[in-house]
Amino acid sequence: MFATVRAMQEFGRDHEIEHFRRSLAMLPAGADALKREEAMALLGRLRDVTARLRRVEEGLRQLLADDAATAPGGSRSAR
Repeated sequence: MFATVRAMQEFGRDHEIEHFRRSLAMLPAGADALKREEAMALLGRLRDVTARLRRVEEGLRQLLADDAATAPGGSRSAR
């Protein structure tokens, strides 16, 4: 159930990004693209995604370190 809710949230975010992309694509070259509020919201989302990506990267590093520590001989085993 939670996977479905998460998938719907991600779909909503993807749809919103696509909406912004299409809106920007329809503007004439050199036109102001975003209202202040839209730009601030987009920057906030970018900040949140960047923080999330950092947490994922750190988690992957920790998994690799744990895997190396538990492998025979203290090094990564061949897979």
